[in-house]
Amino acid sequence: MKAPYSLRRRLLAWVLGASVTAWLVSLAIVVSVAWHESSAVFDEALEETARLALALGADPQQRGATPRAGSALAGESRLKLYYQLVDADGRVRSRAEDAPARPFVQGDKRRDFHDNVWIDGSYWRVYVERDARSGLTAQVGQPWKERLDLLEEMAEKLAWPMLGLLVLLGAVCWLAIRRQLAPLERTAAGIAAKSPQDLSPVADAGQPRELRPILDALNALLGRLGTALASERRFTADAAHELRTPLAALRMRVQLLERQQAGPAEPLRALREDVDRCTALVESLLALARLDPDHAALARQDVDLAALFDSMDRSAAQARGITVTQTLDATTLQAEPALLASALRSLLDNAVRYGHPGGRVHLSAAPQPDGGVRLAVRDDGPGVAPADRARLGERFFRVLGTGQTGNGLGLSIVARTAALHGARLHFGDGLDGRGLAVLLDFPPG
Repeated sequence: MKAPYSLRRRLLAWVLGASVTAWLVSLAIVVSVAWHESSAVFDEALEETARLALALGADPQQRGATPRAGSALAGESRLKLYYQLVDADGRVRSRAEDAPARPFVQGDKRRDFHDNVWIDGSYWRVYVERDARSGLTAQVGQPWKERLDLLEEMAEKLAWPMLGLLVLLGAVCWLAIRRQLAPLERTAAGIAAKSPQDLSPVADAGQPRELRPILDALNALLGRLGTALASERRFTADAAHELRTPLAALRMRVQLLERQQAGPAEPLRALREDVDRCTALVESLLALARLDPDHAALARQDVDLAALFDSMDRSAAQARGITVTQTLDATTLQAEPALLASALRSLLDNAVRYGHPGGRVHLSAAPQPDGGVRLAVRDDGPGVAPADRARLGERFFRVLGTGQTGNGLGLSIVARTAALHGARLHFGDGLDGRGLAVLLDFPPG
Protein backbone atom coordinates (compact mmCIF):
# COMPACT_ATOMS: atom_id res chain seq x y z
CA MET A 1 0.00 0.00 0.00
CA LYS A 2 1.32 3.39 -0.96
CA ALA A 3 2.12 5.82 1.82
CA PRO A 4 -0.23 8.82 2.12
CA TYR A 5 0.95 12.09 0.67
CA SER A 6 0.04 15.75 1.03
CA LEU A 7 -1.98 17.16 -1.85
CA ARG A 8 -1.11 20.69 -0.73
CA ARG A 9 2.62 19.96 -0.83
CA ARG A 10 2.39 18.32 -4.23
CA LEU A 11 0.42 21.22 -5.68
CA LEU A 12 2.86 23.70 -4.17
CA ALA A 13 5.84 21.71 -5.52
CA TRP A 14 4.33 21.54 -9.02
CA VAL A 15 3.34 25.22 -9.11
CA LEU A 16 6.68 26.40 -7.72
CA GLY A 17 8.57 24.00 -9.97
CA ALA A 18 6.77 25.31 -13.04
CA SER A 19 7.24 28.90 -11.84
CA VAL A 20 10.97 28.43 -11.22
CA THR A 21 11.35 26.76 -14.63
CA ALA A 22 9.51 29.62 -16.32
CA TRP A 23 11.61 32.08 -14.29
CA LEU A 24 14.86 30.45 -15.41
CA VAL A 25 13.74 30.31 -19.04
CA SER A 26 12.65 33.95 -18.96
CA LEU A 27 15.91 34.90 -17.26
CA ALA A 28 17.86 33.11 -19.99
CA ILE A 29 15.83 34.95 -22.63
CA VAL A 30 16.38 38.28 -20.90
CA VAL A 31 20.12 37.65 -20.58
CA SER A 32 20.32 36.56 -24.22
CA VAL A 33 18.44 39.64 -25.44
CA ALA A 34 20.45 41.91 -23.13
CA TRP A 35 23.70 40.36 -24.36
CA HIS A 36 22.70 40.74 -27.99
CA GLU A 37 21.56 44.34 -27.59
CA SER A 38 24.52 45.38 -25.47
CA SER A 39 26.93 43.76 -27.94
CA ALA A 40 25.26 45.72 -30.75
CA VAL A 41 25.66 48.94 -28.73
CA PHE A 42 29.29 48.12 -27.98
CA ASP A 43 29.95 47.37 -31.66
CA GLU A 44 28.40 50.69 -32.64
CA ALA A 45 30.67 52.39 -30.10
CA LEU A 46 33.66 50.66 -31.72
CA GLU A 47 32.56 51.96 -35.14
CA GLU A 48 32.07 55.53 -33.89
CA THR A 49 35.46 55.46 -32.15
CA ALA A 50 37.14 54.18 -35.34
CA ARG A 51 35.65 56.99 -37.40
CA LEU A 52 36.74 59.54 -34.79
CA ALA A 53 40.27 58.09 -34.72
CA LEU A 54 40.49 58.33 -38.50
CA ALA A 55 39.27 61.92 -38.44
CA LEU A 56 41.88 62.86 -35.84
CA GLY A 57 44.63 60.88 -37.51
CA ALA A 58 43.98 62.53 -40.90
CA ASP A 59 44.46 66.02 -39.33
CA PRO A 60 48.15 67.01 -39.69
CA GLN A 61 48.01 68.82 -36.38
CA GLN A 62 46.89 65.65 -34.58
CA ARG A 63 49.38 63.22 -36.17
CA GLY A 64 51.79 61.73 -33.71
CA ALA A 65 49.61 62.54 -30.75
CA THR A 66 48.94 59.64 -28.45
CA PRO A 67 46.07 60.46 -26.13
CA ARG A 68 45.46 58.46 -23.00
CA ALA A 69 43.24 55.45 -23.35
CA GLY A 70 39.66 56.45 -23.09
CA SER A 71 40.31 60.12 -22.46
CA ALA A 72 40.21 61.50 -25.97
CA LEU A 73 37.95 59.01 -27.67
CA ALA A 74 35.75 57.63 -24.93
CA GLY A 75 35.77 60.25 -22.23
CA GLU A 76 35.99 59.24 -18.58
CA SER A 77 33.13 56.73 -18.77
CA ARG A 78 33.52 53.10 -17.73
CA LEU A 79 33.28 52.06 -21.38
CA LYS A 80 36.95 51.84 -22.36
CA LEU A 81 37.87 51.47 -26.01
CA TYR A 82 41.44 51.08 -27.23
CA TYR A 83 42.38 52.39 -30.68
CA GLN A 84 45.31 52.01 -33.05
CA LEU A 85 46.13 53.95 -36.21
CA VAL A 86 48.01 51.69 -38.58
CA ASP A 87 49.66 52.94 -41.78
CA ALA A 88 49.78 51.12 -45.10
CA ASP A 89 53.01 49.33 -44.15
CA GLY A 90 51.33 47.70 -41.12
CA ARG A 91 53.10 49.88 -38.52
CA VAL A 92 51.20 51.36 -35.58
CA ARG A 93 51.53 55.12 -36.07
CA SER A 94 49.63 56.05 -32.90
CA ARG A 95 47.65 54.20 -30.27
CA ALA A 96 45.90 54.55 -26.96
CA GLU A 97 48.06 54.36 -23.90
CA ASP A 98 47.05 50.78 -22.93
CA ALA A 99 46.51 49.48 -26.45
CA PRO A 100 48.80 46.67 -27.72
CA ALA A 101 51.98 47.79 -29.48
CA ARG A 102 51.33 45.61 -32.52
CA PRO A 103 48.17 45.86 -34.65
CA PHE A 104 45.06 43.97 -33.58
CA VAL A 105 44.62 42.63 -37.10
CA GLN A 106 47.42 42.22 -39.67
CA GLY A 107 47.23 41.58 -43.41
CA ASP A 108 43.44 41.54 -43.75
CA LYS A 109 42.41 43.39 -46.94
CA ARG A 110 38.77 43.86 -46.05
CA ARG A 111 37.73 47.49 -45.77
CA ASP A 112 35.43 47.59 -42.72
CA PHE A 113 34.76 44.58 -40.52
CA HIS A 114 34.39 43.26 -36.94
CA ASP A 115 36.60 40.46 -35.69
CA ASN A 116 37.53 38.55 -32.53
CA VAL A 117 41.27 38.11 -31.90
CA TRP A 118 43.68 36.88 -29.22
CA ILE A 119 46.28 39.49 -28.22
CA ASP A 120 48.78 38.89 -25.43
CA GLY A 121 46.59 36.22 -23.82
CA SER A 122 43.40 38.35 -23.92
CA TYR A 123 40.38 37.95 -26.14
CA TRP A 124 39.39 41.18 -27.92
CA ARG A 125 36.46 42.40 -29.96
CA VAL A 126 37.93 44.56 -32.76
CA TYR A 127 36.51 46.81 -35.43
CA VAL A 128 38.70 47.72 -38.44
CA GLU A 129 38.01 50.67 -40.81
CA ARG A 130 40.23 51.88 -43.63
CA ASP A 131 40.53 55.42 -45.01
CA ALA A 132 41.44 55.32 -48.69
CA ARG A 133 42.49 59.00 -48.83
CA SER A 134 44.95 58.95 -45.93
CA GLY A 135 45.95 55.29 -46.26
CA LEU A 136 45.41 54.85 -42.50
CA THR A 137 43.53 52.03 -40.87
CA ALA A 138 41.74 52.58 -37.56
CA GLN A 139 41.57 49.48 -35.36
CA VAL A 140 39.49 49.87 -32.19
CA GLY A 141 39.34 47.03 -29.67
CA GLN A 142 37.61 46.20 -26.43
CA PRO A 143 38.48 43.23 -24.19
CA TRP A 144 35.64 40.74 -23.97
CA LYS A 145 36.26 40.58 -20.22
CA GLU A 146 35.15 44.19 -19.81
CA ARG A 147 31.92 43.45 -21.65
CA LEU A 148 31.33 40.39 -19.46
CA ASP A 149 32.11 42.41 -16.32
CA LEU A 150 29.41 44.91 -17.25
CA LEU A 151 26.93 42.09 -17.85
CA GLU A 152 27.85 40.42 -14.54
CA GLU A 153 27.34 43.69 -12.70
CA MET A 154 23.95 44.10 -14.34
CA ALA A 155 23.05 40.49 -13.44
CA GLU A 156 24.06 41.06 -9.80
CA LYS A 157 21.85 44.13 -9.60
CA LEU A 158 18.94 42.17 -11.08
CA ALA A 159 19.49 38.98 -9.06
CA TRP A 160 18.14 40.14 -5.70
CA PRO A 161 14.99 41.76 -7.08
CA MET A 162 14.34 38.63 -9.18
CA LEU A 163 14.89 36.34 -6.18
CA GLY A 164 12.61 38.57 -4.11
CA LEU A 165 9.93 38.25 -6.76
CA LEU A 166 10.41 34.47 -6.75
CA VAL A 167 9.97 34.32 -2.97
CA LEU A 168 6.89 36.52 -3.27
CA LEU A 169 5.54 34.20 -5.96
CA GLY A 170 6.08 31.19 -3.67
CA ALA A 171 4.24 32.91 -0.80
CA VAL A 172 1.35 33.88 -3.07
CA CYS A 173 1.13 30.31 -4.44
CA TRP A 174 1.16 28.85 -0.92
CA LEU A 175 -1.59 31.19 0.27
CA ALA A 176 -3.65 30.59 -2.87
CA ILE A 177 -3.37 26.78 -2.62
CA ARG A 178 -4.17 26.86 1.09
CA ARG A 179 -7.23 29.02 0.44
CA GLN A 180 -8.44 26.85 -2.43
CA LEU A 181 -8.03 23.64 -0.41
CA ALA A 182 -9.86 25.06 2.61
CA PRO A 183 -13.20 23.51 1.47
CA LEU A 184 -11.60 20.07 1.67
CA GLU A 185 -10.51 20.72 5.24
CA ARG A 186 -13.96 22.04 6.20
CA THR A 187 -15.63 19.02 4.65
CA ALA A 188 -13.23 16.65 6.43
CA ALA A 189 -13.90 18.43 9.74
CA GLY A 190 -17.66 18.14 9.17
CA ILE A 191 -17.38 14.42 8.49
CA ALA A 192 -15.08 13.87 11.50
CA ALA A 193 -17.55 15.69 13.76
CA LYS A 194 -20.32 13.22 12.96
CA SER A 195 -21.20 10.64 15.59
CA PRO A 196 -21.93 6.98 14.76
CA GLN A 197 -25.62 7.79 15.15
CA ASP A 198 -25.55 10.83 12.86
CA LEU A 199 -26.00 9.57 9.31
CA SER A 200 -27.45 12.79 7.95
CA PRO A 201 -26.07 14.06 4.61
CA VAL A 202 -22.92 16.15 4.66
CA ALA A 203 -23.70 19.76 3.79
CA ASP A 204 -22.42 20.73 0.35
CA ALA A 205 -23.23 24.45 0.41
CA GLY A 206 -20.40 26.61 -0.88
CA GLN A 207 -18.33 23.64 -2.04
CA PRO A 208 -16.49 23.66 -5.39
CA ARG A 209 -17.94 21.67 -8.28
CA GLU A 210 -14.98 19.26 -8.22
CA LEU A 211 -15.90 18.20 -4.67
CA ARG A 212 -19.61 17.64 -5.36
CA PRO A 213 -19.26 14.11 -6.84
CA ILE A 214 -17.41 12.95 -3.70
CA LEU A 215 -20.01 14.49 -1.41
CA ASP A 216 -22.86 13.05 -3.47
CA ALA A 217 -21.32 9.58 -3.32
CA LEU A 218 -20.69 9.91 0.43
CA ASN A 219 -24.22 11.14 1.12
CA ALA A 220 -25.66 8.30 -0.95
CA LEU A 221 -23.57 5.82 1.07
CA LEU A 222 -24.75 7.40 4.36
CA GLY A 223 -28.34 7.16 3.15
CA ARG A 224 -28.00 3.46 2.30
CA LEU A 225 -26.24 2.79 5.60
CA GLY A 226 -28.97 4.62 7.53
CA THR A 227 -31.66 2.63 5.77
CA ALA A 228 -29.84 -0.64 6.51
CA LEU A 229 -29.38 0.24 10.20
CA ALA A 230 -33.00 1.29 10.54
CA SER A 231 -34.11 -1.99 8.97
CA GLU A 232 -31.82 -3.90 11.34
CA ARG A 233 -33.25 -2.08 14.37
CA ARG A 234 -36.81 -2.69 13.26
CA PHE A 235 -36.11 -6.35 12.58
CA THR A 236 -34.41 -6.83 15.97
CA ALA A 237 -37.19 -5.05 17.85
CA ASP A 238 -39.98 -6.82 15.94
CA ALA A 239 -38.38 -10.27 16.21
CA ALA A 240 -37.63 -9.86 19.92
CA HIS A 241 -41.12 -8.56 20.61
CA GLU A 242 -42.74 -11.42 18.72
CA LEU A 243 -40.61 -13.99 20.54
CA ARG A 244 -41.54 -12.80 24.03
CA THR A 245 -45.09 -14.17 23.92
CA PRO A 246 -44.32 -17.74 22.76
CA LEU A 247 -41.37 -17.95 25.15
CA ALA A 248 -43.56 -16.87 28.07
CA ALA A 249 -46.20 -19.42 27.04
CA LEU A 250 -43.54 -22.13 26.74
CA ARG A 251 -42.24 -21.38 30.23
CA MET A 252 -45.73 -21.65 31.67
CA ARG A 253 -46.21 -25.03 29.98
CA VAL A 254 -42.88 -26.26 31.37
CA GLN A 255 -43.87 -25.15 34.87
CA LEU A 256 -47.22 -26.87 34.49
CA LEU A 257 -45.49 -30.09 33.41
CA GLU A 258 -43.14 -29.81 36.40
CA ARG A 259 -46.11 -29.72 38.75
CA GLN A 260 -47.73 -32.69 37.00
CA GLN A 261 -44.52 -34.71 36.89
CA ALA A 262 -44.57 -37.47 39.48
CA GLY A 263 -40.94 -38.53 39.13
CA PRO A 264 -37.71 -36.53 38.97
CA ALA A 265 -38.13 -33.24 37.09
CA GLU A 266 -34.48 -32.62 36.14
CA PRO A 267 -35.09 -32.69 32.33
CA LEU A 268 -37.98 -30.26 32.72
CA ARG A 269 -35.88 -28.01 35.00
CA ALA A 270 -33.10 -27.94 32.41
CA LEU A 271 -35.67 -27.10 29.72
CA ARG A 272 -37.03 -24.26 31.87
CA GLU A 273 -33.51 -22.87 32.33
CA ASP A 274 -32.99 -22.99 28.56
CA VAL A 275 -36.25 -21.08 28.08
CA ASP A 276 -35.10 -18.53 30.68
CA ARG A 277 -31.84 -18.02 28.78
CA CYS A 278 -33.80 -17.49 25.56
CA THR A 279 -36.04 -15.02 27.34
CA ALA A 280 -33.00 -13.15 28.71
CA LEU A 281 -31.53 -13.04 25.20
CA VAL A 282 -34.76 -11.60 23.81
CA GLU A 283 -34.88 -8.99 26.58
CA SER A 284 -31.28 -8.05 25.86
CA LEU A 285 -32.03 -7.68 22.15
CA LEU A 286 -34.99 -5.46 22.95
CA ALA A 287 -32.81 -3.37 25.26
CA LEU A 288 -30.22 -2.91 22.49
CA ALA A 289 -32.94 -1.99 20.01
CA ARG A 290 -34.26 0.65 22.41
CA LEU A 291 -30.77 2.05 22.94
CA ASP A 292 -30.16 2.68 19.23
CA PRO A 293 -31.88 6.11 18.97
CA ASP A 294 -29.70 9.24 19.32
CA HIS A 295 -28.52 10.33 22.76
CA ALA A 296 -30.41 13.59 22.32
CA ALA A 297 -33.58 11.66 23.23
CA LEU A 298 -32.26 10.80 26.71
CA ALA A 299 -34.13 12.42 29.56
CA ARG A 300 -31.27 13.08 31.93
CA GLN A 301 -31.70 14.02 35.54
CA ASP A 302 -29.83 13.90 38.84
CA VAL A 303 -29.60 10.26 39.94
CA ASP A 304 -29.17 9.51 43.65
CA LEU A 305 -26.29 7.06 43.57
CA ALA A 306 -26.83 5.85 47.15
CA ALA A 307 -30.43 4.91 46.38
CA LEU A 308 -29.34 3.34 43.10
CA PHE A 309 -26.71 1.17 44.78
CA ASP A 310 -29.12 0.13 47.54
CA SER A 311 -31.73 -0.89 44.95
CA MET A 312 -29.40 -3.46 43.34
CA ASP A 313 -30.62 -7.05 43.78
CA ARG A 314 -28.06 -8.97 45.84
CA SER A 315 -29.91 -12.27 46.03
CA ALA A 316 -27.69 -13.98 43.44
CA ALA A 317 -24.59 -12.84 45.34
CA GLN A 318 -25.99 -14.17 48.62
CA ALA A 319 -26.77 -17.52 46.95
CA ARG A 320 -23.11 -17.87 45.99
CA GLY A 321 -21.78 -16.52 49.28
CA ILE A 322 -20.31 -13.41 47.62
CA THR A 323 -19.98 -10.26 49.73
CA VAL A 324 -21.03 -7.03 48.01
CA THR A 325 -19.65 -3.79 49.45
CA GLN A 326 -19.85 -0.21 48.25
CA THR A 327 -18.08 3.14 48.59
CA LEU A 328 -19.81 6.41 47.75
CA ASP A 329 -17.52 9.43 47.40
CA ALA A 330 -19.88 10.94 44.81
CA THR A 331 -23.58 11.22 45.58
CA THR A 332 -25.28 12.28 42.33
CA LEU A 333 -24.83 11.77 38.59
CA GLN A 334 -26.52 13.33 35.58
CA ALA A 335 -27.94 10.38 33.61
CA GLU A 336 -31.08 8.63 32.41
CA PRO A 337 -32.13 6.69 35.55
CA ALA A 338 -33.52 3.54 33.91
CA LEU A 339 -30.56 3.09 31.57
CA LEU A 340 -28.03 3.72 34.33
CA ALA A 341 -29.78 1.21 36.62
CA SER A 342 -29.86 -1.39 33.83
CA ALA A 343 -26.14 -0.95 33.12
CA LEU A 344 -25.21 -1.21 36.80
CA ARG A 345 -27.39 -4.35 37.21
CA SER A 346 -25.62 -5.96 34.22
CA LEU A 347 -22.20 -5.18 35.70
CA LEU A 348 -23.15 -6.53 39.14
CA ASP A 349 -24.70 -9.65 37.58
CA ASN A 350 -21.51 -10.31 35.56
CA ALA A 351 -19.29 -9.81 38.61
CA VAL A 352 -21.38 -12.23 40.68
CA ARG A 353 -21.79 -14.76 37.86
CA TYR A 354 -18.10 -14.98 36.96
CA GLY A 355 -16.67 -14.43 40.46
CA HIS A 356 -15.49 -17.08 42.92
CA PRO A 357 -18.05 -18.52 45.36
CA GLY A 358 -17.41 -16.80 48.66
CA GLY A 359 -15.57 -13.97 46.91
CA ARG A 360 -16.06 -10.21 46.99
CA VAL A 361 -17.57 -7.54 44.72
CA HIS A 362 -17.09 -3.85 45.38
CA LEU A 363 -19.20 -0.99 43.95
CA SER A 364 -17.83 2.54 44.05
CA ALA A 365 -18.63 6.05 42.85
CA ALA A 366 -15.84 8.63 42.94
CA PRO A 367 -15.50 12.20 41.63
CA GLN A 368 -12.99 12.86 38.86
CA PRO A 369 -10.55 15.81 38.58
CA ASP A 370 -12.44 17.16 35.54
CA GLY A 371 -15.73 17.26 37.48
CA GLY A 372 -17.09 13.96 36.18
CA VAL A 373 -17.92 10.79 38.09
CA ARG A 374 -16.39 7.31 37.86
CA LEU A 375 -18.57 4.27 38.58
CA ALA A 376 -16.61 1.07 39.15
CA VAL A 377 -17.53 -2.56 39.74
CA ARG A 378 -14.58 -4.67 40.91
CA ASP A 379 -14.39 -8.37 41.77
CA ASP A 380 -11.73 -10.87 42.83
CA GLY A 381 -12.69 -13.58 40.37
CA PRO A 382 -10.53 -15.20 37.67
CA GLY A 383 -10.53 -11.99 35.64
CA VAL A 384 -10.08 -11.54 31.89
CA ALA A 385 -6.81 -11.78 29.97
CA PRO A 386 -5.55 -8.41 28.63
CA ALA A 387 -5.82 -9.74 25.07
CA ASP A 388 -9.56 -10.42 25.56
CA ARG A 389 -10.34 -7.14 27.33
CA ALA A 390 -10.21 -5.27 24.04
CA ARG A 391 -13.17 -7.32 22.78
CA LEU A 392 -15.32 -6.94 25.89
CA GLY A 393 -18.41 -5.00 24.89
CA GLU A 394 -18.75 -6.64 21.47
CA ARG A 395 -22.12 -8.24 20.83
CA PHE A 396 -22.26 -11.97 21.58
CA PHE A 397 -18.61 -12.11 22.64
CA ARG A 398 -18.01 -14.37 25.65
CA VAL A 399 -14.73 -15.40 27.25
CA LEU A 400 -14.29 -19.15 26.86
CA GLY A 401 -13.59 -21.47 29.75
CA THR A 402 -15.68 -19.68 32.41
CA GLY A 403 -18.21 -22.48 32.79
CA GLN A 404 -21.05 -19.95 33.00
CA THR A 405 -24.03 -19.47 30.72
CA GLY A 406 -24.85 -16.17 29.03
CA ASN A 407 -25.61 -14.51 25.74
CA GLY A 408 -22.70 -12.05 25.47
CA LEU A 409 -24.96 -8.97 25.36
CA GLY A 410 -24.67 -7.64 28.92
CA LEU A 411 -21.50 -5.60 28.36
CA SER A 412 -22.80 -4.58 24.91
CA ILE A 413 -25.75 -2.92 26.63
CA VAL A 414 -23.36 -1.26 29.11
CA ALA A 415 -21.13 -0.03 26.27
CA ARG A 416 -24.14 1.36 24.39
CA THR A 417 -25.41 3.09 27.54
CA ALA A 418 -21.96 4.62 28.10
CA ALA A 419 -21.84 5.86 24.50
CA LEU A 420 -25.27 7.48 24.80
CA HIS A 421 -24.15 9.32 27.94
CA GLY A 422 -20.78 10.32 26.47
CA ALA A 423 -19.03 8.17 29.08
CA ARG A 424 -15.89 6.07 28.64
CA LEU A 425 -16.00 2.33 29.29
CA HIS A 426 -12.68 0.69 30.09
CA PHE A 427 -11.29 -2.19 32.12
CA GLY A 428 -8.58 -2.84 34.67
CA ASP A 429 -7.49 -5.20 37.40
CA GLY A 430 -9.95 -6.09 40.14
CA LEU A 431 -9.62 -6.38 43.92
CA ASP A 432 -6.19 -7.13 45.35
CA GLY A 433 -4.74 -7.33 41.85
CA ARG A 434 -7.10 -10.17 40.88
CA GLY A 435 -10.33 -10.32 38.94
CA LEU A 436 -11.68 -7.59 36.71
CA ALA A 437 -12.57 -3.93 37.23
CA VAL A 438 -15.18 -2.37 34.94
CA LEU A 439 -14.86 1.44 34.95
CA LEU A 440 -17.40 3.97 33.62
CA ASP A 441 -16.10 7.56 33.46
CA PHE A 442 -19.01 9.98 33.04
CA PRO A 443 -18.30 13.52 31.87
CA PRO A 444 -19.22 16.56 33.98
CA GLY A 445 -22.95 17.22 34.06
